[in-house]
Amino acid sequence: MNGHGTRHPTQHKPAVTPSRPEEDPVCGMSVPSDGPLRTSFKGKTYVFCSPSCLQRFKSDPRRFVDPEPSKASSTAPVPPQPPPAAPGTEWTCPMHPQIVRGQPGSCPICGMALEPKTVTLDAADNPELREMLRRFWVSAALSVPLMAIAMAHLLPFALVHVFVASPVRPWIELLLATPVVLWGSWPFFVRAAASVRQRSLNMFTLIGLGVAAAYGYSVVATAMPGIFPASFRGEDGQVGVYFEAAAVIVTLVLLGQVLELAARSRTGAAIRALLGLAPKLARRLRSDGGEEDVPLADVKVGDRLRVRPGEKVPVDGSVLEGQSVVDESMITGESIPVEKATGDHVIGATVNGTGGLVVRAEKVGADTLLAQIVRMVGDAQRSRAPIQRLADVAASYFVPVVIITAIVTFGIWAV
Repeated sequence: MNGHGTRHPTQHKPAVTPSRPEEDPVCGMSVPSDGPLRTSFKGKTYVFCSPSCLQRFKSDPRRFVDPEPSKASSTAPVPPQPPPAAPGTEWTCPMHPQIVRGQPGSCPICGMALEPKTVTLDAADNPELREMLRRFWVSAALSVPLMAIAMAHLLPFALVHVFVASPVRPWIELLLATPVVLWGSWPFFVRAAASVRQRSLNMFTLIGLGVAAAYGYSVVATAMPGIFPASFRGEDGQVGVYFEAAAVIVTLVLLGQVLELAARSRTGAAIRALLGLAPKLARRLRSDGGEEDVPLADVKVGDRLRVRPGEKVPVDGSVLEGQSVVDESMITGESIPVEKATGDHVIGATVNGTGGLVVRAEKVGADTLLAQIVRMVGDAQRSRAPIQRLADVAASYFVPVVIITAIVTFGIWAV
């Protein structure tokens, strides 16, 4: 990836050039540019994480290098655009940190939305959460009456079943379920299709297949009930429909997505709160004895900085002149201020007391203690428990087994 955050195929480099991570064009996994698994296409060299990815690329390289736009893309709803990221931002999966890309998207393994590695102060808005929340509320509003109509016959005093005639009921259910399935679950269908294309089946594969099967079967049963044999009909002579199952599945999965995105957003808010502790300006002492206010990013190691009473210490450093007390509770949790004199160490973003200090900058930018805390919180957010590796392995077997079992079960039931 270059300095502007865009990726390009790996070029042949001299052996002395340090290895940099590149993206496997098949699965998106980050791999060393000097990896042994490589091939060339149209004069460019690509590296791969495994022999299977290499073989898939060789079988149809245009599919991964120059994919043709889908015909449905012109009519598909446009997903919400994330806030612009800083140049050079890398995006990674919170569950699979080995997936690193130069732009937002979905994880090719689990289908989760990628998130930036670096959290900035202007990224407070979460358009994906807002969009998922809107889909959830609309789907829930349609699923509740749909469930009431579908399950009314099981309730002893359900008036809905009395007023809605049996031949009309499937059409009303179709009307309520269609927006939920075709609009509410659109992101799941996109992720399910991606999992099939990339041969990395996951939970979205099951969700998309289950919802599509329930809805598609019900549409055919509603529009063309005559094609089904008598054994497919109930006591009332009608073919059973499963619109409510499809809608409720979509609504519950949307609820899970909302809860997950909200939790990740709160973690991002905590990081932004930490970033907000640092002051925006520092008062630098010039060599001629004058003073000037400069942005914190312009402070360099060795600069002399004046910290007036009540101000925050700009960066990590040591006291050259003055005596004061500094509130370090944001680091230590101790509410009692710490006395500082010449030679003592001070920490950036802590609050100076009533005395004035002249501080020599020793650690600036990403080297400060505050920046390291922010980095640790971000890494903790993106890390995954060891059990997740087991879950990934289990899912790779679980999803095909469920699909095969469903097909066999339907066949036996139909017979």
